[in-house]
Amino acid sequence: MIITESVDQQLDDLLERVGVKLQLSATVYEQAQERYTTISEWLNDEKSILAPFKPKIYPQGSARIGTTVKPLARREHDIDLVCELEVDWERFPQPVRLLEMVEYRLREHKLYREMMERKNRCMRVVYANLFHLDILPACPNAPAGEHCVKVPDRKAGAWKDSNPRGYALWFEATARRRVAEFRKHIEPVPAQIAAEDMQPLNRVVQLMKRHRDVRFENDCDLAPVSVALTTLAAQHYRGQQSVNDALLWVLNGIVSSVKALPSGERLYVLNPTNPLEDFSERWGANPEAYRAFVESVTDFRDQWAAANELRGMHRISSTMERLFGETVAKEVVAEHVKAVEESRQVGGLAVKRGSGTITGASVTGAVTIPRNNFYGG
Repeated sequence: MIITESVDQQLDDLLERVGVKLQLSATVYEQAQERYTTISEWLNDEKSILAPFKPKIYPQGSARIGTTVKPLARREHDIDLVCELEVDWERFPQPVRLLEMVEYRLREHKLYREMMERKNRCMRVVYANLFHLDILPACPNAPAGEHCVKVPDRKAGAWKDSNPRGYALWFEATARRRVAEFRKHIEPVPAQIAAEDMQPLNRVVQLMKRHRDVRFENDCDLAPVSVALTTLAAQHYRGQQSVNDALLWVLNGIVSSVKALPSGERLYVLNPTNPLEDFSERWGANPEAYRAFVESVTDFRDQWAAANELRGMHRISSTMERLFGETVAKEVVAEHVKAVEESRQVGGLAVKRGSGTITGASVTGAVTIPRNNFYGG
């Protein structure tokens, strides 16, 4: 628990508590890891139609970089995996053939054949009311850069550029996390990062995704994709150790970038490890979605900047309910207040001379706050 020597520390404590609430339960995460491993082994089996191409299976997205967020009610968590085949992508003039090969292999399994959905760039296996696994086939594209790949796009009937592994390494380096080692042909889903070990950048991404989910709960088609938010957060992050400071800096940076654009132009969010991949391409096709993103990130910035000027837990709580959801906000505020009161009851709180801010009782020159005895003087 952070003793609230300043409003910044108080907000840090509240944001950390929100992040803890957003962590997937250990049970759900372990189930997802197990399903990932099982389906990876099925795709990689020597009897698989994919076997001649020596598939390498590895996770991508939030599960890979440690930014998973517990879904809102009635939604499923997802884990994305890449099935990279050791074959020249130009051998497939019809890229959808790769999707068909993955689908064929899944249909050979009596369980998976009943759980499949075709998506634009992947095959989805749905574990009802729990989570789903998205399987993205890919081929290496070394001339484009290290770890770069080509992936099939069903709607376009063409190859698209990507680099999920390189992107994960870039994000981890930005967040100053130790990169996980690769092993064999199937790389495991990394263990979920413990709440106390979460880096500020990872936490900022979680908070931005949660705000996105709350704001666009009834307009999912307009919601910005997670990888665009993740990339923008990492590009504007400058190593702040305070989650509150990092969140404000990132939001200010994004808003400033948008405002600096010439009139009529949109923000482009390119994969920093493969600039041929545009994470924001849907904004070009759907200007309404781009306007919704700009409005949402500007509103988020304005509300959280205002929260830094608020005094009174009830007022801060109202802002957090709007940004992160009523249930989570009320829970973390109650936990924060309880922790402060418990510290007070054991003589752990004091008032700092001169500023009047609450601090720890061990701070030099601070005056200890007496315990509440709940009886008269």
